[in-house]
Amino acid sequence: MEDCIMKKLFVFAAAAIFAAALAVSCQEKEIEVNVTPSSETVIFTCRLPEVVPASKYSISEQGKVKWEAGDQIMIHGDKDGAGRQLITLTKDDISADGKSAKLAVDMAPYDRSDVKVVSTLYAQYPGSLVPEGNMYYECCFQGTDAPLMAACNKGNEFSFVNLCGIISYTVSGDFDKVVFAGNNKEGVAFDYYQVRIRDDESGAVKNYHKPGNGFPSYEELKTVEKDVVADGTTVNYIYLPKGVKFSGGFIFKFYKGEELVQIAQTKTAVDVDHGKLLPLGDITSKLEAYVAPSTSDHTSGITGATDLSETNGPANCYIISKAGAYKLPAVRGNDAKDSAGSVFDVELLWETYNNAEEVVANSVIAKVDYDGPSNYVFFETPETLKPGNALIAAKDNNDKIIWSWHIWIPSTAIEVSTYGDIYNHALMDRNLGALVAATTSSVPVESFGFHYEWGRKDPFVNALSISDNHFANVSGSAVSVAYEMTLAGAIANPTTYAVYTEKDSWGNWLTPYDSNLWKDEEKTIYDPCPAGYRVPKYDSKQPLHSSDLSAVTGWSDVAAAGDNAAYFTIGNPATVFPYCGLACENGKYIDHLGARTFIWTAHGSSSSGSGTMLDVRLNTSTHKATSTVTARGCSVRCVVDE
Repeated sequence: MEDCIMKKLFVFAAAAIFAAALAVSCQEKEIEVNVTPSSETVIFTCRLPEVVPASKYSISEQGKVKWEAGDQIMIHGDKDGAGRQLITLTKDDISADGKSAKLAVDMAPYDRSDVKVVSTLYAQYPGSLVPEGNMYYECCFQGTDAPLMAACNKGNEFSFVNLCGIISYTVSGDFDKVVFAGNNKEGVAFDYYQVRIRDDESGAVKNYHKPGNGFPSYEELKTVEKDVVADGTTVNYIYLPKGVKFSGGFIFKFYKGEELVQIAQTKTAVDVDHGKLLPLGDITSKLEAYVAPSTSDHTSGITGATDLSETNGPANCYIISKAGAYKLPAVRGNDAKDSAGSVFDVELLWETYNNAEEVVANSVIAKVDYDGPSNYVFFETPETLKPGNALIAAKDNNDKIIWSWHIWIPSTAIEVSTYGDIYNHALMDRNLGALVAATTSSVPVESFGFHYEWGRKDPFVNALSISDNHFANVSGSAVSVAYEMTLAGAIANPTTYAVYTEKDSWGNWLTPYDSNLWKDEEKTIYDPCPAGYRVPKYDSKQPLHSSDLSAVTGWSDVAAAGDNAAYFTIGNPATVFPYCGLACENGKYIDHLGARTFIWTAHGSSSSGSGTMLDVRLNTSTHKATSTVTARGCSVRCVVDE
């Protein structure tokens, strides 16, 4: 029995792992190089982390124990943290042993002595991974598949620290791609990775993965996918920027093209912290042929669940008003007969409180599960219900998302009204995803709701606050960006904002365009509204869709005041629409926050590749229904589906 088990596991000697993984320090070695500074430059020394001789720790094969000609270092600082200087090292800049390099920096300091920060300049490697935007005293990397390093200055020196833990291995086989993951779905990468290394009087302070400063997203990735060289000799590396604790071990999935052919895994608990190496050696003998698992006998452990589809049928969004256990059929949209496919697992992708508050994982949804015999997705809330929103995804046996569902937990009960017949169906009192209804006396950020690209079923969070156009905080996956996405790609990547092209975000996100994703005539399987509601069809005869909203009864246009966002009212009694902007077509921030609002209708145009929306602008005469590109993320105000 033990031999059988050991065949399936990597055998790691714990003492050897940790002895091999510890003890990195910085040692000073002065060097002499021929650098001719200008009168405006300062010569800085860059030092690499030094290997302690008594340690078996070595990262020599994966890169940075030596500076090399061509290495790029990004220096940033200057007023408001806006200065950037990308320096490419030459042979003459580097010491004989490669441990140090001299470089000439022409940059004013970023002075934050007001908060007791001693360091004034910051450096990061590789410079090619630094995104656009002010760095301040943070270091941000666009991607994590590299030996990341960062430093703050102490005088005229930068002493770099390693930001990654690393797993190394060799393997032989007929495959060309590997997907690496923790068995318990630990986060193993980020699309944007931000750290803070600065000197706060008492020495360098390091905070790893500290989101902020409005970079496009901070999506925690559950898998690392990369090419693999399977010749048995070339060393392959997995870089783990977070310092991951694999409570149940990890798995390698090896692919030939898109076919999963072999796996290798350990179920041993393993830590791979910053600056540590876990050398696995040759793992070829641990490979097993992949056998597709079955879901038919997987039974959910969540009991006493309420069927959310029992009253009004299935949908892409479900409203929860009290704590408890729930289940929903794994079907697509509002069609009870349209199965989502062969579900193997479910995952809670993200949770949010719709604001700037730090989101505690599993505070909105405590647990998710799947029941194979019934083909139902199960979930539980905490014992005390926490208002917020969440997204649950169903995955196939290749860990691919095949459908997802939005769970909406408002703070206050949702009401509906015709508001004096402004539309021929009753409307919700708030935008889809809003935790509270906006009123003329209270228009907080929680009343903004979510943004949607035209035709998509999955939401994107709104603003951080009524005056901060960065995305609201989430726990889990946030917003990433892709270009010219297919419909299948949108379903498989519900947290990925699709823009037109890399160079031009203005256009249709879908390739090819499909004007039937949402329809005037009927609610489609891609409609994001809860059961019993739908995206409103476009009707120019209705006051809500008139050519001039300001002429409709109940019109009022009110600027922001205090803690309340700008808003407009319409109808009698009046309903309130916050000026919550839109998710910008590039997917990086909320645009027109506090000045405009955009509200989708279900109408699409195959001739122009567009969707129809309401475009309402503060303090102008522009208030009307108009067409726009589908890559815009606009609000949805659901109406009763009659």
